[in-house]
Amino acid sequence: MFTIGNDELKNNPSLGDFILCPHCGERHIIQHGDEILPDGTKKKSKLLSFYKCRDKCFLAGVNGKNIMSKFK
Repeated sequence: MFTIGNDELKNNPSLGDFILCPHCGERHIIQHGDEILPDGTKKKSKLLSFYKCRDKCFLAGVNGKNIMSKFK
């Protein structure tokens, strides 16, 4: 299980477009989930941000904030 509070997020840096992967050492593009609007259309949302390394997805950010320092 993974938990993180708002008080922890407020001091974290904002998430950029790329992240340095702790698993392979390469840079990966940050991707964002979609928010489904009331009319059924989708727009990108920074609520949950992730990156793909090899064949797996990893959480990179919450609410636009980088959470990777939590794993160091």
